[in-house]
Amino acid sequence: MLEDWLRMLWREVERLELPVVADRIPGVSARFLESSFGKVVPSEVAGWFGACNGVMHRSGQTQNDAALIPGYEPLSVEDSISIKVEYSGEAILLSDFYPLLGSGGGDFYAASYDQDTGLSYVVSVVVGEESRVAYRSISQMAEIFVQCYRDGIFFLDGEGVLQANDEAWIQREMAAVGELPL
Repeated sequence: MLEDWLRMLWREVERLELPVVADRIPGVSARFLESSFGKVVPSEVAGWFGACNGVMHRSGQTQNDAALIPGYEPLSVEDSISIKVEYSGEAILLSDFYPLLGSGGGDFYAASYDQDTGLSYVVSVVVGEESRVAYRSISQMAEIFVQCYRDGIFFLDGEGVLQANDEAWIQREMAAVGELPL
């Protein structure tokens, strides 16, 4: 299911001819992830990084050029590990987490897991705000991103910059999570 949603997400990005398509770094294997993170990663994390291992950075590139969704670029495994080390003490990130998307200002989305309880979700971390659960899974996140593109919540403005109707996006996230037990 995740693979299907990720394929559809990248098709939406291709349809809009976003620069990130050309700069997308091919995905990595589960073996590479295990070696990099020092353990077997959850299957959805392997699926996410199996589809894309970040974006190439080039001279003159803007945040918009690297964006998969408004304001956020797909992170490489190396970037994910770096952020993971920096934010290791935040309780909402549970005992095991994997940053997936990041902004130029330090915000990120991370898949978060507690192997002991089986609890898992995707967290939105925004600098200067309280972190919150945004999605129940990576699959749900990818599905909602696809819907946001298709419904015009993610769109190109008159200057070709990827934008979002932030209020509608947050409403989608809140509806996605519902009453998640924490």
